[in-house]
Amino acid sequence: MSLTDERPRSDETPPPTEAPSRLGRILPVASVVAAVLALVFGALWLIALNSDSVTIASDRDEVLQDARQAVLNLNTLDYHNAQAGLDLWVQSSTGSVRDEFAKNRDAYAQLVTQQKRTTSATISDAAVGELDNRSGVARVLLGVDVTVTPEGQKPTVTRQRIEAEMTRTDDGWKVSALDPLLTPGN
Repeated sequence: MSLTDERPRSDETPPPTEAPSRLGRILPVASVVAAVLALVFGALWLIALNSDSVTIASDRDEVLQDARQAVLNLNTLDYHNAQAGLDLWVQSSTGSVRDEFAKNRDAYAQLVTQQKRTTSATISDAAVGELDNRSGVARVLLGVDVTVTPEGQKPTVTRQRIEAEMTRTDDGWKVSALDPLLTPGN
């Protein structure tokens, strides 16, 4: 063997020595940073998920939906099937309002049947004005358009603004008080 055989050829490059050491130092640091960020953002997500503001927002959505449906139920009645409509009145209410509907149910059915009227409602707007989660009471303001159709006559539409007090029950939010809101000039 000669000395020239042991010499490296000029077309061969020596193996890199610095690049793997940099990469070897960067990867563990990046892994630790990623793990810490995942823990921090995971903890922040759990805190936000269980915060009171999320619960209140969810309760506001629920009471608003139940109030809209309850006020629709309480303003819709067909003399052809008054008992079914009155069932909805009772199911949509609680407390003294429910007691009044149950007590006067037969008189309401007789009146609507004699007058041969049909009413149907649409909610034009609604908003939760107050919500007390601790006591389970909310106040909802609603704009309601009620179409009254006496048999054989043209329908008339009345616009109402109502404040509904809603009370949380085991079956959801129910109407516990209804108050018409007067606007200036009415």
